[in-house]
Amino acid sequence: MPSGRRWMLWAAGAYLGILVVVAGGLWLLYRAARQQLDEALGLRLQAIASTTVELIDGDALADWAIEASEPTDLIWLASRLDRIHRESDLAELTLCDPDGFVLASATARLGRGELNVYWDLDRAAVELAREGFPAVSRLYRAGPLYQKSAHAPVFDSRGEVAGVLTVDGNADFFGTLAAWRRGATATIASVLVFLALLGLLLYRSQRSLEAARATLLRQENLAAMGRMTAGIAHEIRNPLGIIRGAGEHLQRVLRDHGIDDETAAFIPDEVDRLDRILAGYLAFGTDSESEPEDLDLTVLARRTARLAAGELAHAAIAVDLAEPLPSCPVRGDPRRLQQVLLNLLWNARDAMPDGGRIAIRLATDGDRHRLSVVDTGRGLQDIDPERVFAPFWTTKDKGSGLGLAVSRRIARAHGGDLTVADRTDGRGCEATLSLPRRPT
Repeated sequence: MPSGRRWMLWAAGAYLGILVVVAGGLWLLYRAARQQLDEALGLRLQAIASTTVELIDGDALADWAIEASEPTDLIWLASRLDRIHRESDLAELTLCDPDGFVLASATARLGRGELNVYWDLDRAAVELAREGFPAVSRLYRAGPLYQKSAHAPVFDSRGEVAGVLTVDGNADFFGTLAAWRRGATATIASVLVFLALLGLLLYRSQRSLEAARATLLRQENLAAMGRMTAGIAHEIRNPLGIIRGAGEHLQRVLRDHGIDDETAAFIPDEVDRLDRILAGYLAFGTDSESEPEDLDLTVLARRTARLAAGELAHAAIAVDLAEPLPSCPVRGDPRRLQQVLLNLLWNARDAMPDGGRIAIRLATDGDRHRLSVVDTGRGLQDIDPERVFAPFWTTKDKGSGLGLAVSRRIARAHGGDLTVADRTDGRGCEATLSLPRRPT
């Protein structure tokens, strides 16, 4: 497994571990706070219930249950319950007979004689109170809020349970619990966002590190290329000098016989171009300066097409240079730009071993001129378009892998770019050189 991916897996595991620990800690803290509030509220409600039942006459409960009108002592008791309800900040105090029918209510939430349906929320605690034991209900939710009740038996003079007093805690008492829950949720969310931002920062740092490593590797490749080309430069330049001298001699001989052959004039020029290409390879890893001048990309395209016409015709490749071509003024080094165009033509030729057609197109798009070399070859064949620009990478048996890399470097040194893509109709490849438009 690559070290970068292994590092990312370790980081993801660490983030997950931190999140689990934080979430678990907050959950345990929430559970502890909820339990303590639950116990504290239960003791408080039970104490209020046990104290309040001392105000109730158990022997009178049976009479209150059967009397149609509300007795005076029951009215007094209801007022006392309301006072305790308000002073103790409770939700409700309800006095019921053993069967659950309401005898008195502090808030009149249930009328006298109605069945107390709230007993069903915690029947176990109610049953304990009916058997004579004070009991506290479990903590339950009433809608979006928490609720808890205490039930105290009311005894008559014979020691039998004559009724049950229910004390309901005020839901506001649980505002702290709800705040704890919201705080825990917000904290977990904050930790998650922090970890996400930290992960993004680390991911970008990792990507930057990988880019730096790739740049270092590229520089090492360029250094290797420099050492290689430096070793053979002298051997190449010697025969080039002989060829140039032979070309100049041929020109003089032809002129002496009254012959003006343009092909012979190409020999010294192309020898000079080869010498500059070699110098360009040697300086590929450096920021060597070009020799810019005002020129017309159209004129350069025509000249390059004529120069390559013979070799392309020998390979059964026709060149289509649509006329009239627009004028495309640029500023650049004509020899280095011609090198780019020739590289594109030779690549197109190599992509069509059985012959074909090359179209050279020029157009202006905003502040840029675009020169496209379109072939009818086999295309990229699912190769990443950016990969073909990597130094020393090639699919050719005898290729150096430097043509497109050098060409793009030249294009970018002129403020432009070089791209390669499959044709939209799937019938070949299109290489496009874009250069800044020279102000007129």
